[in-house]
Amino acid sequence: MTGTRTLTVHMYHHTHWDREWWGTRERFRFRLVHTVDAILDALAADPALACFVLDGQTIVLKDYLQVRPFRQEELTRQIRSGRLFVGPWHILPDEFLVSGEAHIRNLWLGERTARSLGVDVSRVGYLPDQFGHIAQMPQLLAGFDIGSAVVWRGFGGPPVGAGVEVGHGGYLYARARDARFPAEMQNEFWWEAPDGTRVLGVYLPLEYYRGHYKLWPEDPARTEDQTIGRARRTARFLASYAATDAILEPMGGDHLPVDARLPGLLNGINKALGGEGVQYRISSLDAFIRDVQAQQDRVKVVWQGEGRAFGRKAHLLPGVLSARLYLKQRNARVQTALERYAEPLQALHWLLGERYEQDYLWAAWERLIENHPHDSICGCSADQVHREMLTRFDEAGQMADLLAEDAHASLTSRVDTAFAGGGTAFTVFNPLNWTRTDEARVQMNAYLEINPEDWELLDPEGRDVPFQVRTVYSEVDKAEAFPWLNIQHTRPYDANEFTEVSFVARDLPGLGYRAYALRRREVPISHFRIRPYQVLGDVALEKGDLPVTDLAVGPGTLENGLLRVTVDSETGTLDLLDKATGLRYSGLNSFDDGGDNGDTYNYAWPLGDQIFTTDRVQPRLSWVEVGPARATLRVTWNWSLPESLTGDRQSRSPRHVPFTLHSDVTLHAGVGRVDIRTHFENTARDHRLRARFPLGAPVTVSSAETQYGVVDRPVRLPDDQRGSPEPAVHEHPQMTFASLSDGERGLTVINRGLPEFSANEDGVLSLTVLRAVGWLSREDFLTRVGGAGPTTATPEAQMLGPVVAEYSLLPHRGTWAGADAWRAAHEFNAPLHASPRVSQVHPIRNRHRDLGDSLPPTGQLLNVEGRVLVTAVKRAEDGEALIVRFVNQTPEAQDVTVRLNAELMGAEVTGAERVNLREETLAPLDLAGGAVHLSARPWEIVTLALAVRLPGEHRS
Repeated sequence: MTGTRTLTVHMYHHTHWDREWWGTRERFRFRLVHTVDAILDALAADPALACFVLDGQTIVLKDYLQVRPFRQEELTRQIRSGRLFVGPWHILPDEFLVSGEAHIRNLWLGERTARSLGVDVSRVGYLPDQFGHIAQMPQLLAGFDIGSAVVWRGFGGPPVGAGVEVGHGGYLYARARDARFPAEMQNEFWWEAPDGTRVLGVYLPLEYYRGHYKLWPEDPARTEDQTIGRARRTARFLASYAATDAILEPMGGDHLPVDARLPGLLNGINKALGGEGVQYRISSLDAFIRDVQAQQDRVKVVWQGEGRAFGRKAHLLPGVLSARLYLKQRNARVQTALERYAEPLQALHWLLGERYEQDYLWAAWERLIENHPHDSICGCSADQVHREMLTRFDEAGQMADLLAEDAHASLTSRVDTAFAGGGTAFTVFNPLNWTRTDEARVQMNAYLEINPEDWELLDPEGRDVPFQVRTVYSEVDKAEAFPWLNIQHTRPYDANEFTEVSFVARDLPGLGYRAYALRRREVPISHFRIRPYQVLGDVALEKGDLPVTDLAVGPGTLENGLLRVTVDSETGTLDLLDKATGLRYSGLNSFDDGGDNGDTYNYAWPLGDQIFTTDRVQPRLSWVEVGPARATLRVTWNWSLPESLTGDRQSRSPRHVPFTLHSDVTLHAGVGRVDIRTHFENTARDHRLRARFPLGAPVTVSSAETQYGVVDRPVRLPDDQRGSPEPAVHEHPQMTFASLSDGERGLTVINRGLPEFSANEDGVLSLTVLRAVGWLSREDFLTRVGGAGPTTATPEAQMLGPVVAEYSLLPHRGTWAGADAWRAAHEFNAPLHASPRVSQVHPIRNRHRDLGDSLPPTGQLLNVEGRVLVTAVKRAEDGEALIVRFVNQTPEAQDVTVRLNAELMGAEVTGAERVNLREETLAPLDLAGGAVHLSARPWEIVTLALAVRLPGEHRS
């Protein structure tokens, strides 16, 4: 078989554990408990069963030990002895649908779980079944001192030098259909991140799922073919890919048990194949990597960026980007609550001498990350699985919100509010690292009866800030006429009723705050003659002494100093003028709706598809809210859509159902983006609804934010897709934004939790706001060969009922990079955070905080200068240091300065280091005047550890 070359086949015996999927977590855990029982028994009974790979995740240990705590010592002993391998992940995540910080916390949870049991995790980046791979995964793995990644979907191709043999059988090579990716493949390759970081990639040409050897005692010939014959065929096929003398072969699969026969069967196989230069051994991923690393000079193939090559045998299942979008939206909201508010605010109030709730934060992260396995966050499981996910999102979100509220209240209680003159003070926190002007909202007790006629809003300089109010209702807080608020109310209010005060906070410092105060006016203002906003056109209007913002409205028009938005009265689309550049954009925010006879994994068009659009639907315009800070115009289309597919699933039903679509278009004073909230009651099944945004010029590529970077993708599909087992699609993943540009004009579409977009050569970007399907998996449509799971009905994936989609438009000259569009995207996704100085509800600590004046009314607590995006501010896991992480999310090197405001905080930086993502020292850094200066490569993720001396005595 191999001539003079002797090949060692490292067979890793494993089970791949989907924690929940077509069955619930508890149904699968029942199987898990008995599976691990059998693994431990088999390892104890036969030393020849050298080791077993318990997938790549540590959560199976927790799930098992909750039910079998008495086997903990036995379990950990087998891990320590190198016979049972776990981790490095806590769960095996979908890579595209969760944030980069969530991936880092996931790896940290693997470490924490292993530490709690006194064991080590595997040092192999095991990613066997993810639905494609993000471009920055090599940099994330390397940051945890993991130098390898085992992958399958999204990679592949024919072996180097093997030509283009094509087929769909197990031992036939895939065609390399997309010229963006390497045309030939080795089992071992270098996987390179956008910043140049490389790890050793290991491609699984026969995937991770390899069923156990089959025996037929009554048929020796058949048995021999399915053991020795299978091993011979497998070794020959894998040898064609091998760059070294080592071959990796899985033995196991989804929820498969241990096979205690394996040592004996491999003995027989080795005797039969001994003369053919092949030697099988029960091994581990770690042992295979060590073998390859000793021969890595033979590895020639380099794969740059994301692993998302279609048509190379393994399905990528791109429809999961838009299946059950409510899950993606909930996930984005909780991730933001943890990353942008809970962690940084907890870290800042720790620097003020308060407790850092490290374990509480980890409890929230762990609950959230339990929703990040691909079968969970992708929305491709049974309905009951996703119902259970909602509770986890609720719990994680509540923990994050409380941790943020408590820490922000700690900061606010220290702010000098003498300028308030006895008014009701609050602070607004900017979680991003640059100065910004944006809307702020604060909820006040309804019994205060705050309104612009009787109250004024003051900044620390005593300036009158225009504001507006509306009534909102809380699901978790209750308000009363609390005595500490000195309330003189005129009527009773509902216990969950609050007054939301909104205004535009200008030039708020990055990672800093500003105080404001609401105070009763000495003389109330009447709005019978004076309007608190500007009206375009010839109108009779007395402005009086009210401050005026740059926000103006007119029939079908919203305008500020930066933008002018006009709604087309015939189509409901938006015409947008960018005043800074003079560029105009027309036809924005129309909608198209087509049928979908696919499943939760893949969108598919029915043969008799019909596309309906809002282009010929007469819209109705109505004002939702008009004020000095914000104006919202509602565009309503009274539409109708086919109620479902026809019985044969090949056409859309001739029966229509009413479908009323609303887009609330909002412009803020002094803010250069257009925010849109589209909402409707979904009354139809089996369809896909998209919002469309024409750039007004043809394009060749789209750009979309990915985890810690931006990816350019051709808008034209490869030409050789016909006959592929899963053709390439126009739909792509994104994080907070996607952007189009022809070099002169650019348009960036920002989203909150809507990860799927598409773009075409005409320069039209489409954002998926709903994909409604009714099956977990099917095999009877045209965009994928074969099933991706069981044919199980999932009626809740139709998302019947209320649907909300939030997104924003940013026009600009040139490309996203030149316009720093990523800043606007993160501003939309991380709103300003407000905290009253005196609690408007029952204090969450069951007591009021002592009020002081040690902090000025405006302050920047942590200064990170440079065109970089801060993604984490937290306390170190092991030590008294402040961790600051940022990414250079641009294609050019950036100079960065990091400085803690010691004068304000009282905490002093005594040293600084560059650390990896595992928070291990890479290099010491010089402090110059308390600041750290460094340069970040394009797309580089940088983590700093700032050693601090805290003020006085602190509680850890």
